[in-house]
Amino acid sequence: MGERVVVVIVTFERAPLLRRCLDAVLAQARPPDLVVAVDNASGDGTLDLLRDEFPQVKAVSLSRNVGSAGGFTRGMTAALAEGADWVWLMDDDVAPDASCLGEMLEVAAAAAKRVVVPRRLTPDGRDCANEAVLVESTQRFDVVIADPERERYRLIDLFTFEGPLIHRSVIEVVGLPNPNLFTRGEDILYGVGINRRCGPLSCALATRATVRRQLPVAEGVKGTSRLKGWLSGDPTYEVLGDGDHWKVAYELRNRHLMWRALGWRRRRLRLLVAHLGYVVVDLAHAVRGGWDWPLRLRYNLTAFYLGLLGRDRPFLDPRAYRARLAAAPRARKKAVG
Repeated sequence: MGERVVVVIVTFERAPLLRRCLDAVLAQARPPDLVVAVDNASGDGTLDLLRDEFPQVKAVSLSRNVGSAGGFTRGMTAALAEGADWVWLMDDDVAPDASCLGEMLEVAAAAAKRVVVPRRLTPDGRDCANEAVLVESTQRFDVVIADPERERYRLIDLFTFEGPLIHRSVIEVVGLPNPNLFTRGEDILYGVGINRRCGPLSCALATRATVRRQLPVAEGVKGTSRLKGWLSGDPTYEVLGDGDHWKVAYELRNRHLMWRALGWRRRRLRLLVAHLGYVVVDLAHAVRGGWDWPLRLRYNLTAFYLGLLGRDRPFLDPRAYRARLAAAPRARKKAVG
């Protein structure tokens, strides 16, 4: 009898995306043994969708939104309780190709690795290059660009929670993701934990197993900065619109926690400078674009403060953020009147 694979999908108010994700998961050539969908207190009929269209899926309904980090923690706990040998993690906005799970299991055996991740593609088929190797000597990440024609897998350290297949023995050693991170960084920090507890290059990128992202690129502005180039080696930056800026605030805070976990002091000093530089750039773009710059500045500085002190508590609720965003223009008009 083969090893038991349990899928964990975290969702929040994206029922149409969840439907496509589940359709793709349930159509795997090597079907999973169980699918667990963690609903982060959605208000868009997600639980009705699961009950009516996917009765074979185990729904875990949360009373409040705990973010992707908290959702994956709850889902992984449920998967282990269901006897999972392998836990397959993914957001609701990706759809795996039909051979994805079978290929990753084969790569796990071929590479003798207990963590395998798929290649991630944009909606138009381009590679999302976020998997990386930790280079301790120079305190940097080397992004991995894999060629599926020439190699079946590449060894890596860091990955996202958009399709990794993780053996329960790794989870037992590393533990669960930190739920207080909420979003944007819990996966990278989990990769750091695997690197520190299981050794470097403990994960394999399966180049011929793919998942496709379903969402288009978020609204925002892209640019380049000499300062960022000097600090990080990558001069490009992106400023997201008001609707997605809450995610950026968490990413900014969580980067500080990541450098703390790595113990890279030189990089952490550069991060402080880069963070303050981003606050200035974001403010300039927000004013120029007519975005809600007071709200953005407030959360950018909150993220800096919490990151500087190493505090990992959730500090921003998406629904509350959107409510403030919706109310702010009306409040300004009333003040003017």
